Amino acid sequence: MTRNPTDPGPPVPSEETPVRRFRAVVARSGDRLAVHGPTGSWTYRELDAVSDALATRLRAAAAPGARIALMYGPGIELVAAVLAVLKAGSAYLLLDPQQSPAQLSATVAATGPALVLADAAHAGAAERPADGRPVLAADDDGPAPPSREPSREPADSPDALACLRPPGGAGGAPQGRTNRDVLAQALRFADRLGLTPEDRVPLLTRAAFDGPAPELFGALLSGASLHVVNPRAAPQATMLGELVRHRATVLPCTPALLRLFLVQSAAGAPVPELRAVVLGGEEPTERDMAGVAQHFAGADLVNTFGSEASGTESGPDEGAPAEAEVLLRAHPTVRHAAVLADPDGPPGHRLIGYLTSPGPQAAAPEELLRYLHSLLPEYAVPTRLVVLPRLPLDPAGRLDRARLPAPVQAEHDGTPRTARERRLAALWCEVLDCRTATLRDHFFAGGGDSVRVMKLLERVRTEYGVAVPLPAFLTDPTLATLARLAAGPAAPQRPYTTEEAGSCA
Repeated sequence: MTRNPTDPGPPVPSEETPVRRFRAVVARSGDRLAVHGPTGSWTYRELDAVSDALATRLRAAAAPGARIALMYGPGIELVAAVLAVLKAGSAYLLLDPQQSPAQLSATVAATGPALVLADAAHAGAAERPADGRPVLAADDDGPAPPSREPSREPADSPDALACLRPPGGAGGAPQGRTNRDVLAQALRFADRLGLTPEDRVPLLTRAAFDGPAPELFGALLSGASLHVVNPRAAPQATMLGELVRHRATVLPCTPALLRLFLVQSAAGAPVPELRAVVLGGEEPTERDMAGVAQHFAGADLVNTFGSEASGTESGPDEGAPAEAEVLLRAHPTVRHAAVLADPDGPPGHRLIGYLTSPGPQAAAPEELLRYLHSLLPEYAVPTRLVVLPRLPLDPAGRLDRARLPAPVQAEHDGTPRTARERRLAALWCEVLDCRTATLRDHFFAGGGDSVRVMKLLERVRTEYGVAVPLPAFLTDPTLATLARLAAGPAAPQRPYTTEEAGSCA
């Protein structure tokens, strides 16, 4: 059964807040499991006590109504931190430790937090983006400073600001939500899934904590159990097994992540006994819905796309993902990936992929394309993959697709046809140690670097007597560009200078 995003949610009591509702759950279900994850587990009573202690420290460090930035790795501690900020009468916003210091500084400047609360692993890294603001280490075992009002909890107003999201682009304003908004979205989410204390809800992405976080609050305010998954410790290729191991009963995710699970299930991976799959972030396709019916038999499909109950919004690089994008992210040689329609190809029929590599184990486009071809139909595989040092991001840390380099426009399939093109392809393959090359091949995507590019251009100079202008080649370092530039006039036989070589950096 599919439930629509327009289904009305339950009424919200006028004076109710997330903190008050959570206190009531603790009173009823204090000994039930509230949250577990890679760093441990807490019952509702334990989570209440931990977040109370942290809220006391926050009240001593910032006035009620202050904005507090949270810089945490994935774990149960982040759940306690979110609750602690609300208990302190403040509003929270997330800082992603995976972002660069410049991106974090831009988020802090745009949102104006009074302080940064960080776990022990990230307290040091938080100093730079904090830009002189206090950094409070949540795991500090030292005594808490005396509270301004040690005997009173701040007024818990439904209309007080509860959370912030950074602005979506340059010149934008942060997006805020009140306690009333957070509670309404949590209750709507819980109602649509029919959450009960018997449910086990996984938090699969960092986006599940961001903004009003209906998955997090929907579970906690229903007495259900949360399972925090660390996607870096438990990569996407094994996350379906995580869901089975922890007996998940509902699955909140984006269609992109669902497609990865469907591919794994089709390959024989065990699947959890789900009673509901909730999709948000983008409109699910008929194929998505058919996949849920086939691989998660008996599970209701709850579509929250376009609804404020959706907590499965896209992360920094998840704009409009396709199956190939999800599978690329799951590969061990890929850190980030984005797959887009190729503007030089027929609409809807060609894709181009951009990706970054996590470290010394460089991503090889040819190997990745073979990997995708083994899992996807031909139409779903990009025609080209481009490896970049980093994906361009906007000030909010989201993928800036407009700044991705344009793909090469080719008039044929890219196969070298002239004798010169075939000879240059042979030199290209010798330098990059690859077997074949097409005119569309990108030198740096194929493993090239500043040393190899100088070697290639020297080989061209020696064989054809042509000094290929290095800056011109670097504007679009493909075999087609090399062939065009190598057709120029002969040049004196001099080596490339250090300054020319440095322009490759």
